[in-house]
Amino acid sequence: MLGWLSDFFRLAWGLLYWNTRKTLFRLRRGRTRSPCQSPSDSGRAMETHCDACLNWNKPSRFRRVCPLLVEVDGGLVCSANTADVRPFWGRVARYYGGSFLVIYTVSVVTVFGFLRTVGYPISIVHVALPPLWYRVPQARSWFFVEKSNQAFAAGKTSEGLLYLNNAYNFDPTNYGAGLALAKHYQAGQPRVSDETYSRLLRDHPDKHSLTSQEWFRALLARGDFGAAAQLARDETITDAAHAQAWMRALLFTTRRLGSDAPLLSLLADKSPSAALWHPLLETELLLRAGRNRDVRAALDAPWPTTGPAYLIYFRVETLVALGDTFAALDLLARQPAGRIDDEAGVTLRLDAYAAGGNSGLRQREFDRLINQLNLPRIKILCAHLIRYPSRPLFAQLSDRVALADLPLSTETAGIWFSLLCTAGAVGDDVRLSSLAKKLKGASSTPFLALGAIESFFRGETVEKRITSFLPILPLPLEVNYALIERFSGPPRANAPSAAKAP
Repeated sequence: MLGWLSDFFRLAWGLLYWNTRKTLFRLRRGRTRSPCQSPSDSGRAMETHCDACLNWNKPSRFRRVCPLLVEVDGGLVCSANTADVRPFWGRVARYYGGSFLVIYTVSVVTVFGFLRTVGYPISIVHVALPPLWYRVPQARSWFFVEKSNQAFAAGKTSEGLLYLNNAYNFDPTNYGAGLALAKHYQAGQPRVSDETYSRLLRDHPDKHSLTSQEWFRALLARGDFGAAAQLARDETITDAAHAQAWMRALLFTTRRLGSDAPLLSLLADKSPSAALWHPLLETELLLRAGRNRDVRAALDAPWPTTGPAYLIYFRVETLVALGDTFAALDLLARQPAGRIDDEAGVTLRLDAYAAGGNSGLRQREFDRLINQLNLPRIKILCAHLIRYPSRPLFAQLSDRVALADLPLSTETAGIWFSLLCTAGAVGDDVRLSSLAKKLKGASSTPFLALGAIESFFRGETVEKRITSFLPILPLPLEVNYALIERFSGPPRANAPSAAKAP
């Protein structure tokens, strides 16, 4: 057995070595002696012995390297004259190619068997074909995503985060895993969450808009207004499709932050994408400086008629903040159909009615909305009632939602949590407890944070900032804005803010 093994390794080496030497011999046109024939023999065919096979345990095995050898009574002799000695690279290709194919096939089957045993959703084709090898880490990633979903469903948060982290590390192209990881980290490990969002922006430029929006929501929810304002300022310039939403985000965050620097930076920017916002920025800075007369003059001056619709929203909102709700409603009514979308129009009208103390028109608008209730309108009404609390109106909304038998699902969870927060904001403790109980019952694990949220709205906790709880609540952005206005301390002086309605 030992002799066979030694000859096996001699074969593996000899195929390359002797064929290389024979090739060099042929290239030199016989100017050197044969590398394998005995120099003491004549060099003629059938008379010349082979020196290359002398060290082999069984010399006849050397015929696998050189088929020119012939076995005679005197041993192995070469069947070619010295001048005709030649290499056999085809044999090298067959032996090495066949060996590689066998080893590769065994390796593929072994790896595939292991991966399937573990549970990775992989095909043997993905393991066997190099161009499809990228599917292997993808399969591992989705395997760990599924494991993380199971862990989260079972209430094993730490285990779920570990699986999700593995999923993203195995396949950084798995955008869904990276986004989910960033969202899960935002409450407990905000720095890691920010790093993940930054990595997603860098690695997935095609998802830039979605990533930046989700990152802003995370920053806003935990009260990091400085980073949120900087992100909003940058996106106002770069994300033209959502520039209006980003401008609103910029105004909101800088008001909470108490800083004009991002606005002044944007005002100094002469690019076309920034210039269209200059009238708004100049008016906002006047408002923050307490120059209300100049603000009113700026609002009454002609504004671009073809600019972003948020210019109208801002003017109406600012008039409401200045207390001139009649002028605000008149400006809103004079806008052409379609200039302001339905959600913005409803929000502005309700806020103007509430700020102006016009309970009759407010009630009429409220009745109209709940008679044609849908998820976006519930969101609008919740945000409005958080800014301008009214327990009777919330009772009316709650009864209408109950009558509609709105299911509690992943798609509607944000609405149900909005109703919970609205119940707390208007002081309806009975419905607050009922909604908390409903949400706890729908969870597969004890939702302990709901108890703390109930206590917060009842004023039973030392913590007075809603941003301590927002990262764990799946709320719409509009509701987050309203809760932060109401429960995160006073805004910057002279910034437009909602006044409480009786």
